Amino acid sequence: MTLIKYTIVFISSIFISLLFPINSIAKELFLPMDLVSWKYKGDRFSCSLSQTINQFGVITFVAKSRQPVGMQVQSYHVKAPYERAILSQVQSPWALNTAPITVDEVDLDKESGKVSFYTDIEALLEAMAQGNWLGVRLSSSNQQNTFDVTVPSVNMAQAMANFNLCRAKLPAMAYRDARDVVLQFQLGQRVVSSSQKQILADLASYLKHDKNVKRVLIDGHTDNVGSNVANLQISKIRADDVASILRENGVRSSLMEVRSHGSRYPVANNNTQHGKAKNRRVTIRAIRKEDAVKRKGS
Repeated sequence: MTLIKYTIVFISSIFISLLFPINSIAKELFLPMDLVSWKYKGDRFSCSLSQTINQFGVITFVAKSRQPVGMQVQSYHVKAPYERAILSQVQSPWALNTAPITVDEVDLDKESGKVSFYTDIEALLEAMAQGNWLGVRLSSSNQQNTFDVTVPSVNMAQAMANFNLCRAKLPAMAYRDARDVVLQFQLGQRVVSSSQKQILADLASYLKHDKNVKRVLIDGHTDNVGSNVANLQISKIRADDVASILRENGVRSSLMEVRSHGSRYPVANNNTQHGKAKNRRVTIRAIRKEDAVKRKGS
């Protein structure tokens, strides 16, 4: 007898009513446990944990630097008549309480064929590690138009362990943050504060990961209080201290270019205290390979 491994059925079943209580006909796709095969993929900047579902698409957990863990559903079923997607934590059929717990609910982007969830995904992953399953429902204002997908969490332990290990190694800062960092200095402050040291440590963790970063420009600036000579000296002390902290956190000296400008390039009006405060700064700019090419061509 041929084993039918995937089924899409149009029934009002006891099993469906237990997972997603409804009073109408529902479409269901249940991934058999022997076909569950979660796949891990990762690099220095992102980690993913995915499950392909025949006749539906792909479900993927995604982790990136400085972003909440998300879950994406890519499916050709993400279209009319469906309007919303509901992500649920579902207990296995042999559990005493089989009522689902809603994790997140979002409107569908019917153009992309993709749905992204970001609420309580950490909790969902933890529940799946404990044996709970994953449920996705596509629904519409017409209660008869529902599509339930249920995915067991079996055969997941090793892939999830690799996913979590990858997440732990992600840099503390993403490129959108590392590209331009501005440290403001108080009046009379010459070296970085403890909170600024942490920012620089996070920046260094990114710079050490991204091999495409070709230069790091460190520029010291002051307000217009004091002489030009004194301001040049202060801006140099501040920029040198920033470079020193980055070196302590593993950034190569050859990567950094340190410059001091004194009060020559204000970004705000030096006639106000607020403006002076904005001008007392050290800027750190990470230039990647593609950025350098763009600057040459412009």
